Amino acid sequence: MTIRRILCAGLFLLVFLLLNPALGSWDDYKDAKLRTRTNQPTSKLETAKLSDSDKKTQADTFSLVYTRVPRTHGQHDVTLKNGSSYRLESPDIWDKLPDSANMFDGFNAPGQLVLRFSDGSEKILYDCVTDKLPCVPLDPSISFDGKKLLFSLYKGSSFRKGWWAGTTLPNLYLGVSVEAQLHVIDLASGDVTPLTHSPGNMDVSPAWLPDGRIIFASTRAGNYRPWLDRITPRGKPEPQLFIANADGSDAKNITPHELSTAMHPFVLKNGRVAYSSLWMSHNLAYGGTNGGVNWPNTIDNMWMVSDVDSNGGDMTALLGAHRASIKDANGRRKTMKALHFLGQRKNGDICVDNYYRGNNLGLGDIFCWTPEPKGIEGKLPHFLPRNIYSVATWSKSNDEPSWKIDGIYQGKIGYPEGLDNNELMLTVGRGYCTDVTGTVVGFQKAVENQPEKRACDTGIYQTTQIPSVSMSDLSVVVDRPEWHEFGARIVRGRAAQTSKMITTGNDTCQLASSDAGTAETSPSQPYQFNKNYKASANHGGEIDGLSHSELAGIRFYEIVPNHSRKRGFKNSIGNKLKLLGDVPLLKDKSFKVELPCDTPYLMAGIDTQGLIIKRDQVPQSLRPGEKRVCTGCHLHSKAGRSYEKSKAFTALPISLSEPSPVPSYEKDIKPIFIRHCVACHTGDVPLMDYSKLVWDYAQEFVPDDRKLKVRESKNPRRRYGLQRPYSSRYVNTMFARESLLYWKAANQRMDGRADETYPNDIDFGANHPSGISATELKVLGNWLDSGAGSVQASP
Repeated sequence: MTIRRILCAGLFLLVFLLLNPALGSWDDYKDAKLRTRTNQPTSKLETAKLSDSDKKTQADTFSLVYTRVPRTHGQHDVTLKNGSSYRLESPDIWDKLPDSANMFDGFNAPGQLVLRFSDGSEKILYDCVTDKLPCVPLDPSISFDGKKLLFSLYKGSSFRKGWWAGTTLPNLYLGVSVEAQLHVIDLASGDVTPLTHSPGNMDVSPAWLPDGRIIFASTRAGNYRPWLDRITPRGKPEPQLFIANADGSDAKNITPHELSTAMHPFVLKNGRVAYSSLWMSHNLAYGGTNGGVNWPNTIDNMWMVSDVDSNGGDMTALLGAHRASIKDANGRRKTMKALHFLGQRKNGDICVDNYYRGNNLGLGDIFCWTPEPKGIEGKLPHFLPRNIYSVATWSKSNDEPSWKIDGIYQGKIGYPEGLDNNELMLTVGRGYCTDVTGTVVGFQKAVENQPEKRACDTGIYQTTQIPSVSMSDLSVVVDRPEWHEFGARIVRGRAAQTSKMITTGNDTCQLASSDAGTAETSPSQPYQFNKNYKASANHGGEIDGLSHSELAGIRFYEIVPNHSRKRGFKNSIGNKLKLLGDVPLLKDKSFKVELPCDTPYLMAGIDTQGLIIKRDQVPQSLRPGEKRVCTGCHLHSKAGRSYEKSKAFTALPISLSEPSPVPSYEKDIKPIFIRHCVACHTGDVPLMDYSKLVWDYAQEFVPDDRKLKVRESKNPRRRYGLQRPYSSRYVNTMFARESLLYWKAANQRMDGRADETYPNDIDFGANHPSGISATELKVLGNWLDSGAGSVQASP
């Protein structure tokens, strides 16, 4: 560029900023320049024809939209940690795409949103690449009339380079996210319109609703993940689902109960909206130990699929709530991990990407299943849909390289989109497609003999048969070596049924069960002390040894969202609670209750003494005017008694609208210990120290002669380590009736078992009169059942 051209450009910029005072930064100028540019007619550089090699296997002709980001390829010289120089020939091993661990940033950038016509020509609808802007347009959604496109523009503060084992890499990622804003493109004119937005929020993964409104995920509620042991919330709030007008105005949070994360809503043919949901409150995060003691699972793998009606009501679980696995057509076992990115086949089967977070570009397997009747998850013991199958036998979701056949790494798949011939369009990553572990040199040697030295190259393909038995039976749609193409949607109009919410007839919210006496709460495997974490991690739980006939009522807690990353409390729930109240069961075991609308709540089953014997660990909420009806207690494999045949149908609802505080250790429990316990327990039980009493996994503060040996190991933590639902020898995080602390206060074992029932569990032991009154005992039980919190929530 000549000096004169530089001066002219600088003068233009100065005048531009003076005339546009709202644009006070270089980033503002670039954004304005981009918006102006993308509204112009497509230039020759923005249109390209498919090569003959691209077109020869294309089975169908259709228009589609997709995102593409540069693929890192070619030779790059880097400096290793030891200071030596090394030439990379397959740097795409470290390329990344959005997934549950890289939700807002940390993936390849910049990006383009591309419209691909049925003749193979292409038009760039939104471009961050040419101007080298730190942004990526993602998650395109086509309106039901096929005329508009809705997407989210992710903006970073800058780009950042990849890094591995002390080596700076050539891979270019979107840096720390600043915000994400929804945009609409008129496909006929190409006009781009940004929607109503509050700066700094992440408005992402949008979808059109059949009535012209939109649904999307957003961080605007400011909620952080539950505060659980050894789990720290991310730096940004987590997204929940919002419904808004087509211009983004009047946005309403429809999933306040999604206290962890909700993403990527997808409107099904029946009009309900399926979406990916992260469940990790209570014990849900501790269904596996990763070899540790009370160590959580890989959190970002804990996504499952839920759905709601078109107004956000009637939340139900569709797949993955019980962390099951399936076998593919070859008999290979495939476990459920992050269930994310949804689609639906022509025949109505719902499909979802299943992948291991962070290291695999959001690719793995794809599961599809025929929807069960409304409100039914699937068959026992794992509540799996009766017709669930894997789309490809050669792909896998494990945190490891893809299958290798005849020396060639096959790849992984994701982003299902249904085609009119009942096949699926997929994002396919060809190659090794993981960076789970290894050295810089080791990774390069692992793929040095691959075609074109390819480590992973994603593109858009379609199936020609399901299940696919080989990559060779896929047809290419678009896959250029210089790009990662992914997340494609077909450009077409479509129809969906109307999914209407059952209403109360006014703005009140009601929940009813036609028969809470019929239940499917029994664990899917026999009770094993200190290995019961797998069973307790299911979202419905009960006490082994107690009959369901003891269920006398339902308790409701209000959950207080975490609006700060500063932890001002500790309990086993992850959020502060308030007590809404108890609802006794009617004679036929049905009930009806009126609850606050748009308020997260938890349910638990109680006995005649008011102690919890069943519990749900998944929060729910009700939309204004909603009347939600279930037919049993955690009944998910079959339909229960008709609501019209229950006493609840004609009963008036019990109103629970005034929450009260739950007991806290400092205010309510410690005084009880002072009055009745510390005179005798001077040093053997740490009653005066909350952490030592409640959070002593390794029994460090238990006298040696009382420590329960649970594992043969020289490592004290492993030898004496208690797993969830126990957080100490004295406290069970699910039930007061399974807590030694409560037994000793009540002077009886309360879990329905005897000391001799199991040889290696916690025993009640000798007679232990405490002098604690019935009122005090009730407070202690309520404290344990509400999470054994250090402080209480404000009323």
